[in-house]
Amino acid sequence: MTPVRIPRQVALAERCYRLLLLTYPAHFRRTYGYEMAQTFRAWSRETLRAEGNLGLLRLCGLTLSDLIATSLKEHGRSLLLRLKQLMGVMPPGGLDALALAAPMRLQVAQHTDIGCKRSVNDDNLLTVLPQDPQTFKDKGALFVVADGMGGHTRGARASELAVTTVREVYYQDAQEDSAASLVHAIKQANALIYAENLARGIKLDDKDGMGTTCIAAALQGQTLTVANVGDSRVYVIHAGQMRQVSRDHSLVADMVREGTLTPEQARTHEQRNVIYRCLGVQAEVEVDVFVETVEEGDRLLLCTDGLSGSVEDDEMLHIVQTFDPEESVRQLIARANAAGGPDNITAIVVHVTGQN
Repeated sequence: MTPVRIPRQVALAERCYRLLLLTYPAHFRRTYGYEMAQTFRAWSRETLRAEGNLGLLRLCGLTLSDLIATSLKEHGRSLLLRLKQLMGVMPPGGLDALALAAPMRLQVAQHTDIGCKRSVNDDNLLTVLPQDPQTFKDKGALFVVADGMGGHTRGARASELAVTTVREVYYQDAQEDSAASLVHAIKQANALIYAENLARGIKLDDKDGMGTTCIAAALQGQTLTVANVGDSRVYVIHAGQMRQVSRDHSLVADMVREGTLTPEQARTHEQRNVIYRCLGVQAEVEVDVFVETVEEGDRLLLCTDGLSGSVEDDEMLHIVQTFDPEESVRQLIARANAAGGPDNITAIVVHVTGQN
């Protein structure tokens, strides 16, 4: 399988970004530098694909101003901690201890692809690795995948509303319970999409209406909290085994659980794309929640059915176990396209690499 090359513009932007990261305090770079660079690379590649060189240039400009502001903030924080250390308020070596870094280091890569048959990419995805240590401690990292549906570009609009609303609401929610925060965020996204459908006079069965699946995973320390609506998935790979954490809200998934259909039959069933729960079609939506414990060496995979419906679980497991996250998402999407690419394909791969 031929790996996808990183565009020259993205590689140059990433090199400049890594140089700018040197302006941060050393302890901050050790904790967040790798994750920040990985996220910037993913966003740069997607911005270049969607908006071209001008869009990438705008992204770099916005990133530069943000890096300057946050770098100054972190240096101020470091100076305050050092002063406390000199004054005996905290013990030697307390700088890293009080940096409030996440207990686990994460390697993350993400990508979305239009596939081979669709004219529009209705998928959206989002990874948030908070740069503020206190936010990272309180809310953790956030990963969101959404698979939109609707006429014209309405599906893309719905999935974009889903991922951006979940991000904003989750990090603004003051609740300490990650599960409650995720459920609240997804319900807010549902309300926004539903309201937009109503504002356009869209009926429930109107082909011009919009809706979307949404799966969100918050990783806080060793606790993974997953909230799900639809048939996008989260897998946990542990000790060489891959297990689906989320539950599909689809007709064929119910038939498999009931034993009236085998997983192999479900892949080719004529109703395999029919889901009975999604965001945007009802004023209220039920959200499933799952909580898992992850360990060093575990891997996470979030994806839409464009991947899980085209590539066998065993093959996905082999790819995610064999390659680093960046190469894993390339290989997964390439394999789904090689299988015909009948739908948009989206994947986020996370490696829990060890203690900070």
